[in-house]
Amino acid sequence: MFTETAFVLPGLCEQMPYEIELDPEPEAEDASAHESGSARTAREKRDAAERKRAERARNRKAGIPDPALVDRAIATALGDISRRARFRERVQVQQGMQGLAIGLDAILGQAMQELVERRGVKQPQAKAALMQRLGLTRQA
Repeated sequence: MFTETAFVLPGLCEQMPYEIELDPEPEAEDASAHESGSARTAREKRDAAERKRAERARNRKAGIPDPALVDRAIATALGDISRRARFRERVQVQQGMQGLAIGLDAILGQAMQELVERRGVKQPQAKAALMQRLGLTRQA
């Protein structure tokens, strides 16, 4: 049996073409080809990341502040207002938070000051970003 292989293998090798592409180019992807679940998930993540990058680039070009910066401005405004109103002492004295409130106009004003004066964001863009982030306007 081993002797037959010894005679057949050299004959097959002689019949093979001299130049064989070991790594042929993949054929064009068929649009109707089935995509596996993990490949689809990876593609969707890449597409979403690309959309977000494009959106951030458009926002930077338009001067619209990053949502994280707007969130920090709102948090800073809340902290500043609660310190000025001495909320901590009031909570300790009355042993609860009943009656403590911060007006939305105060939050907007303080956050606008944070964004415009301290962060260098132009006023129209700061106002639009704050209003959108606080849910006071429709999302675009």
